[in-house]
Amino acid sequence: MNRSAGPPLGRQPDGRPALDPEVVEQAVAWHVALLSGSADDAQRAACLAWRQASEAHECAWQRIAALGQGMRAASGEIAAPLARQVLRSATGGARRTVLKTFAGLGLLGGGALLARELRLHDAIGADYRSATGEQRWIALADGTRLLLNTATSVDVHYDAEQRRVHLRHGEILVESAPDAARRPFLVSTAQGDILPVGTRFSVRQERDGGPVGVAVFDGAVDLRPARGTALRLRAGQQSAFTAGGAAPAQPLRAGQEAWRDGMLVVERMPLPDFIAELDRYRPGRLRCDPAVAHLRVSGAFPLHAPDEVLALLAETLPIRIGHFTRYWVTVGPRT
Repeated sequence: MNRSAGPPLGRQPDGRPALDPEVVEQAVAWHVALLSGSADDAQRAACLAWRQASEAHECAWQRIAALGQGMRAASGEIAAPLARQVLRSATGGARRTVLKTFAGLGLLGGGALLARELRLHDAIGADYRSATGEQRWIALADGTRLLLNTATSVDVHYDAEQRRVHLRHGEILVESAPDAARRPFLVSTAQGDILPVGTRFSVRQERDGGPVGVAVFDGAVDLRPARGTALRLRAGQQSAFTAGGAAPAQPLRAGQEAWRDGMLVVERMPLPDFIAELDRYRPGRLRCDPAVAHLRVSGAFPLHAPDEVLALLAETLPIRIGHFTRYWVTVGPRT
């Protein structure tokens, strides 16, 4: 970590030096070393010498320190702007190193900011995207409509040969329209394509590269896995597929399309599954303790108010909602 100060930098509007990504990484590395509990006097002296080597070093150090204090105090409102300033100063690998190091130090409120920043990174460059908790209608040139569910990003490519929507991640509801030029319409995913036949359907693609879920509400669609056998789904059916093939068609569950109206409708859903669904609509991280995994949830719940839903669950089930920070929430047994 004994590196040169680097070239001089410009200044931000508030007069402070602009942060070079390498300097940010060095500041984080010094914080890691000193907070590890194993730093000796020589390392502490070396850190002090690094801070005194340039104004940019000391500025980076102070901003990382302020970020840590703010997050440890769970203040959120104070720390988040500082975090964004630091993150905007780093790009590419440096940005991810800073984010992951912050998370490891517990500086990001249980990883909530890390998750939000990485989602933003993944969505950068997408033609259309929605934020966590947001639902957004998109009207395409041919009359097709897309509803982007929470934390979703898509690309749209229309040319003389086809109409293609690529789902990067998230969930969309598609209301396809006929095309005067008779170009085929398809939704592409990491696992394969979906070709509709005058239909309304939804597609869900998780970031972990798992199966793609498809539900058909009107008409029919053909699932075409990248390396597997095609499967036709008709109205009232759903399936999931990977690149290697599709699972057999299953009937839709009651209320499966309710999310388009901002509702989560469930019937005896295991609590961990319910919490995982609610987690998609709430900033930060929402987790379920295995001790309450046997509980079931039924009812209709507003997706725009996940905290109110949690409070309602705590009144009707033998559970307790624990807040480590406002971005790190655990559902556990009532004591």
